[in-house]
Amino acid sequence: MERLSQALVSKISTFQKRLQSFLENDFDPQSEERERVQQEFEASRDESLVRGLSQGLPEDHIDRAIVVFSRLAMLFQAGILLENHDGDWKAQAFFHKGVSELFKNSAKSSLSLPNANLMTWLKTDSAAILRKTNLQHLDMDHKTTCLLIKVTPDFSFILMSSLPDIWLQAHAENVRRALINGFAD
Repeated sequence: MERLSQALVSKISTFQKRLQSFLENDFDPQSEERERVQQEFEASRDESLVRGLSQGLPEDHIDRAIVVFSRLAMLFQAGILLENHDGDWKAQAFFHKGVSELFKNSAKSSLSLPNANLMTWLKTDSAAILRKTNLQHLDMDHKTTCLLIKVTPDFSFILMSSLPDIWLQAHAENVRRALINGFAD
């Protein structure tokens, strides 16, 4: 039992280091530059950026999920990276208006997700998800639509967009196709 526990702690520690190295950015959490970037941010629907989601990805599935998540930061207003721990989905990182951040260990939230097929979009209430993850500041005006997609058995993305439904449907389908290309083995 002790070996299993040590292996699990080692895996979590390794995952945290990988996540940190991929998502680290040059912004000081309170910097003026960060605020300027977030004020000027507009999520892109550029199809070349969407196609770029699946290009040049690492072979390792953990690194792949992290890289794709960081690329999604340019295509959605906000997002949350979830990792599966025996059916308990833990929030590992989030982005808001193009800036990614890691959750501190004490701030990690757990969510129960519905059983869903891989690469299928589920739409849900963003206010409830944000409340459960203590990220209400990501959508203070309650104007975003929340989409959930399980990209592998181990990783899911929660993505938020303020696009009108007619544009969001096409954008989400383009992103889904790019994700399928990126995670197909």
